[in-house]
Amino acid sequence: MTRMITPLRAEVRLAAQPAAVLTVLIAGAAAVRAVFWYLDAATRGMAEADQGLAALATPAGAVQAAAWHHASLLGLVLAALLGGVVLAEGLESGTWPLVRLYQARVWLLMVRKLVVVLFLGVLSMAVTAAVLWTAIRICQVVEPPGGPRHLSAPSDPAPPDVHLPGWGDASAACAKALLVLSFFATLTLCAAAAARAVIPAAVLGAGPLAATLPLVTTGWRTWTPHYWIAAWMELPDSTQWNAYWWSSTPGAPDTDTALAVLCTSSGALLVVTLLLLRAERSLSARI
Repeated sequence: MTRMITPLRAEVRLAAQPAAVLTVLIAGAAAVRAVFWYLDAATRGMAEADQGLAALATPAGAVQAAAWHHASLLGLVLAALLGGVVLAEGLESGTWPLVRLYQARVWLLMVRKLVVVLFLGVLSMAVTAAVLWTAIRICQVVEPPGGPRHLSAPSDPAPPDVHLPGWGDASAACAKALLVLSFFATLTLCAAAAARAVIPAAVLGAGPLAATLPLVTTGWRTWTPHYWIAAWMELPDSTQWNAYWWSSTPGAPDTDTALAVLCTSSGALLVVTLLLLRAERSLSARI
């Protein structure tokens, strides 16, 4: 057990600093957007009736929103940068052959790095959820949803027509977000194995998906991973570009089909990554 945990600790230490910086930026971006969303709704007198904002004021709703953020554009950036650091850094600096001397099973090294990215992604989700909930609660105190004469206490019930997510909804969103993060991470690992440099790996991992995101709204959507991610996460239209940054799916298919597509795509990327890392080319530092 110790022989398995020690290398994981080393991988986590390698990515801890960039992960901390990225987590702060992601949580800050999500919170700032939520605050502007709340203030805009409060100005129009819609803060109490808005289901998305009411959900963010609950711990479960904040966790669900954090999962949506990490299954969309913010999670893509996180996985791309962390994936580039944990794998491409060794390939770029030339330390990968030394690691191979102590661990000849390339697939185990890949799994280890994937686990590290997912672990740091979970920590980022937890921090983002806490920051989101805190930001909305502060907004409700400073700018009450019903105006200054109606200061809502934390125990005040939501309007009867607003359905608030429970912990079951939040847990399901987090579990689904882990699969999407796995897809993002495997895409970046494949890019890192091909590019053998941190910055190109991050750009190739996040760039194509970010640039082609608008294709979800076209007739080509069923051929893009964005479509299947939105279908799998069941992203609601009402909170698009507020509680998550992604294009929702017009006419979403069955989530079972989306699960199969994402799992198959991740598996194919892992196979390609394994072949690239087992090639002799990976044993020489990138010049």
